[in-house]
Amino acid sequence: MRRSSAVLIATAAAALLAGCSSVPEGAVDAQAFECPVGEEGCDDNRPLGPGGELEIEMGNFFFNVTDGVAVTGDIEITAVNVQDGYHNIEFLGAADGSSFMGGSDGNAVVGADGNDVGTGTAALFPGEWTMICNVPGHRAAGMESTITVYATEEEAQAAVEAGETDVDRDAEMPQS
Repeated sequence: MRRSSAVLIATAAAALLAGCSSVPEGAVDAQAFECPVGEEGCDDNRPLGPGGELEIEMGNFFFNVTDGVAVTGDIEITAVNVQDGYHNIEFLGAADGSSFMGGSDGNAVVGADGNDVGTGTAALFPGEWTMICNVPGHRAAGMESTITVYATEEEAQAAVEAGETDVDRDAEMPQS
């Protein structure tokens, strides 16, 4: 009796697994679905919020946040290059899901020639973001820093009042 129960269970298990054991024919040739932007459910996942403005001084080989506060959304970036060589700003892991925000300036959010000013926009979610200069060798030479993006205007205002913003940090201990 035990043996026939074991055979029955084994047969039922084999029948159950047979239904899900193989990939349908032609599935290996299937192409990945690309969601056309603008179609329902296919829009980019972008941060909603008022955004903000940041002024960032950059040079050989540093960044200093000199003005502004960032709240989730579109952040207007003004990059002030205080040195002779070209520098740019890229935020790693930005909202478009890649390491670059895109743009017309070598895949950076903003760039500026020596002793010049550039502007650009980055769509960023709340949290701490790593910014780098993506000119070859510049990050390795120390051109890397962070910015904080706050979830709400109230959170940002509390940081301003407590003296805990990126501007406060960089005023106390500027990079150079």
